[in-house]
Amino acid sequence: MSSANPPNLIGSAPYFVVSDLAASLDYYCDVLGFTRPRLWGEPPNFAMPDRDGFIIMLKRVKNKEFIQPNRTRGGYWDAYIWVRDAEALYNEFAAKGAEFAYGLTHQDEYNNIEFAVYDPDGYFIAFGQDAGDEE
Repeated sequence: MSSANPPNLIGSAPYFVVSDLAASLDYYCDVLGFTRPRLWGEPPNFAMPDRDGFIIMLKRVKNKEFIQPNRTRGGYWDAYIWVRDAEALYNEFAAKGAEFAYGLTHQDEYNNIEFAVYDPDGYFIAFGQDAGDEE
């Protein structure tokens, strides 16, 4: 099927393998404010919580050796999520007990206001906004 409009990229979803799907969902939904999603598998082993249209795919694995956040392999973030009002989001997460990798900061190098959290399996997720977009 072809249309007169060119194709667009319309989203992205990090895919994290996790050790305990229920614990991960509790963290993403209760602490980070994602919507509790439909579960797939029997027993459940896959879910896609979302917040404001941003989805994170979570897949339970039995072998914990498959869980390798980027920082365990010399990398940095596992996901960087652009937001509006990073400070308000930081305060929301802090009030709900998020585990912060680092607090609200201004990154001069690329002019972002950002912070980062760890999830239960150690994935390192940053939330940031362009400092010129401060609200």
